[in-house]
Amino acid sequence: MKRILFITFFGIYTTFSFSQKFHGGLFAGIAASQISGDQLTGYNKAGLYLGGFSNYHFSEKLAMQLEIYFIQKGSRKNPHPKVNDYTIYKLNLMYVEMPLLFRWDFSKRFYLEVGPSIGVVIDNTGREKDEGGLINNPFRPVFNRFDYCGVLGMGVNISKKFKANIRTIDSFIPVRKPVVGTSYRLDRWQYNTTIAISFIYQI
Repeated sequence: MKRILFITFFGIYTTFSFSQKFHGGLFAGIAASQISGDQLTGYNKAGLYLGGFSNYHFSEKLAMQLEIYFIQKGSRKNPHPKVNDYTIYKLNLMYVEMPLLFRWDFSKRFYLEVGPSIGVVIDNTGREKDEGGLINNPFRPVFNRFDYCGVLGMGVNISKKFKANIRTIDSFIPVRKPVVGTSYRLDRWQYNTTIAISFIYQI
C-alpha cells in the first residue's frame, strides 16, 4: 500500500513539475520590413505576423523557445509628387518561419531572446510592381526557397497571460542574387531586414 501511494505521489509530482516547465501560446502583430540591397531605405513595407510557440524553462530565468509563424516581408517605395518623384516600387513576400530561441528573463518584467531561424518562402518569384504595373521580366532572379535569419528581441510581461514583444529578424545569407551588369535595384545581393512587433497570449 505504501509503495502504491509513493508511486502515485511521485507520478503526480513529476507530471506537475514537468508541466510547470513547458508553456505555449499564440501571438499576433505587424512586421515592418525592407530589402537591404535594393537601393531603397526605410521599413516601409507592412505585413501580417501570426504564429504560436512552445517553450521549456531550464530555470526561473532561462528558457528555450520553438516557434512557427507566418510573416509578410518585402519592400515598398511610395511616390513623392512634391519633388517630382512619381516612381513606385512594391515587393510582397510571404514566409513560414521556424526560429529556435534562447530566452533570458533578466527581471520579473523584461526578457531578452536570441537565436537562429529558417524560413520557407511561399512564392519564390515574389510579387513586384513599379509605376508600370506588375514586373514580369523573365531575367529577373527568383528568391531563394529558404531564408536563414538571426533573431534578436526583447519582451515585456504585461500580466501573467499577456506579453508584448519587439524583435529584429535579419537574413544572414542573401535571399536573392544580383543581375550582372544592371544599374537599377538588382545590382547587388539582397537580404530581408524586418522589425516585428507582437502581442502574446500565453496558455
